[in-house]
Amino acid sequence: MTNLYENLPYSLNNEFRGYLVSNFKTLNKDRQLVSELVDNHKNQEVKAHTSKQIDHNGKPLNQTVDVLSGRINNQIYGASKNSSAEVKDIRVGMDGTVHDLAQDRLMKDFAKIDDVATQADNMAQKHEGQIKESAYYNEISYVSGRKFDTTYKIVHIPHRDSDGNLIKLRKGISGSNPSKPDHITARDFAKQTSATFVANASTGSGSQLKLHGQQIYNGQILDSVKEYAPLKDRWTLAMADDNTLTSFPPNITAKEIKDKGYNNTFSGFGPLIMEGKKVYTEGDYSPNSEVSHPRTVIAQLPNKDILIFTCDGRITGSTLHQKGMTLNEVTEVLYSHYGDIEFAYNLDGGGSSSAVLRSRMLNKPSDNNNKSERKLLDFIYVGKDPRQIRDKDIQKAYEDIGDLRNNFQFLYGLLTTWNEVNSNELRIRNYNDYTGIVAMDGENAKKKFYMQPNEFRFWDYDTSRTWLRVTEDAMQLHNRELADNFSAPRSVKDCNSLQRGGTYHVPKNAKGSPYPNASSAIVTQYNVTYASFDDAATSFQTAVPFARSQNYRMKRRTYAEGKWSQWYDV
Repeated sequence: MTNLYENLPYSLNNEFRGYLVSNFKTLNKDRQLVSELVDNHKNQEVKAHTSKQIDHNGKPLNQTVDVLSGRINNQIYGASKNSSAEVKDIRVGMDGTVHDLAQDRLMKDFAKIDDVATQADNMAQKHEGQIKESAYYNEISYVSGRKFDTTYKIVHIPHRDSDGNLIKLRKGISGSNPSKPDHITARDFAKQTSATFVANASTGSGSQLKLHGQQIYNGQILDSVKEYAPLKDRWTLAMADDNTLTSFPPNITAKEIKDKGYNNTFSGFGPLIMEGKKVYTEGDYSPNSEVSHPRTVIAQLPNKDILIFTCDGRITGSTLHQKGMTLNEVTEVLYSHYGDIEFAYNLDGGGSSSAVLRSRMLNKPSDNNNKSERKLLDFIYVGKDPRQIRDKDIQKAYEDIGDLRNNFQFLYGLLTTWNEVNSNELRIRNYNDYTGIVAMDGENAKKKFYMQPNEFRFWDYDTSRTWLRVTEDAMQLHNRELADNFSAPRSVKDCNSLQRGGTYHVPKNAKGSPYPNASSAIVTQYNVTYASFDDAATSFQTAVPFARSQNYRMKRRTYAEGKWSQWYDV
């Protein structure tokens, strides 16, 4: 039987909160007494009820059984040991009704027996669904929320399960050598152990495959990295066999901790709350303590329930933004959910932050641009060994769901870092008369770049016009043709049929030459036009001769009414 919550947020009036907590504690005591009475009744009183105490259709069950017993005897050999009684009673039903034919009576009784069997089957299935010996601890739950521009999850692990047994908190390491653990993700560790819940724990060296700091694993002191400068400011988390958590300062060795009776330790950063009081001050343990990052924090309530806090971070985007939290912000969130917290400790965070519940990753990993989960060296977890074959199927189903979510996480990472795709080019597979990329402002299209087989354009939705258009041999800016202007002007053979403005080299023998058979020239053409030469209201050309002589002057001419005028000296 699950106890009522006794820790209420401080946001309530303290006096009112005191009344509520007192009431809840009284109710919990009463409920515990009732629970014990029920357990004693089920487990110790073998003959809890007699047939005389059970009612059946308004009669004690023992009377109904006696009647049925007598009728069975008569149906076999007759109560008076003669055949007439046998023939008579075989037509009498279980409820005492006398039927005309024995067949009618049998069909009626068979129907009743079938109905009883159906009810028994339904009851068996109902009890089957209520069996608590399953693959996972169903008592473990979590809450989610969003604060400080960050999504967070708090997993609640009760101290005991519904049967009153300890839900053991464990240190997890994969591989045959605990001093050099396998490098695996929290999800993979959950698959290996069939754990109900797994979270990341210690910091460590990925290159050396060794944990940092003072490490004890199931009573064994591990070979770990101790010559690492930041460790001088970090405290050790110690876990007792009854899940009690505490923390030791940097100068306390693993042997000293083991001598105090602690068989498992973790090396994170340091405590936030000890003995019910906040002990963290700004800047403790690391320069990043007051920088927003993904976080993993373990906490313990006065009743020894365990909390695992994880938050997202390092994700930018208008609707997907995850800022991350500072340690002060994490503490504030914990207090907003639980009025009394006995202990809290900051574990490894950042890309290591992982919370896997029933094979589902609760938080958003931030490694590889939010697309993959980081491999770790040790874990904090809870789980129990499968006791029924069916549990393996349940676990496999949860794992498949978790793998599906993992694939989705990769897509989520792509979405959140679309502007940082790690590729040299972006390919759009569908190419036809229109292939485009549209920039959106919420639901509103703002700009569009699109391609067609013979051109591409840049379109502005606010002005409803093409800003840039490029074809095989032309370019327009704001629907005006750009001129052909090059440091080495294009040479033409017909000066009369130039379509675009620009600067051209016109040989002396070209058609329409300003200096025919005398000198080549540089001709500049201007179109007074909206789009192309065909739309020109008028155009004109100016010419500069190559010949150096006073006999050759600059010239100009105009185009009107479908033809060019003669050349005139300037």
